[in-house]
Amino acid sequence: MPEIDVNTMSALLADFNTKIKDIEERSDLLKEKLSLLEGNFLDYKNRTNREFSLLKDSLRDIKNSLEHLKGTLQHIIRETAGFARKEELMMLERYMKLWEPLKFVRADEVKEMIKEALRKKSREEK
Repeated sequence: MPEIDVNTMSALLADFNTKIKDIEERSDLLKEKLSLLEGNFLDYKNRTNREFSLLKDSLRDIKNSLEHLKGTLQHIIRETAGFARKEELMMLERYMKLWEPLKFVRADEVKEMIKEALRKKSREEK
């Protein structure tokens, strides 16, 4: 009987040995997959961090541009406060039409016209 036990024992040990080798192979495969996953995760993390950094820079640039636009708009608003309104311009237009400033004559022109008229009259009398 001891021989049967040795054969049985030997067969059991051989079976255990193959099962242990299978488990070790699976463990090695899992370690490789885990290593690949870890590498992929680190690559993804680095890429995401770079993209996040670029987004932060873009957002900072946009904020600066908005602040600049805000300042420019405030300046324009302050400047336009001094402009004449449409109603005021229309009122000035009406006054200009009433006065007809193009028909106004300067004092020098009036004097010249009087002298010219006097010269013509003196020529006619001669």
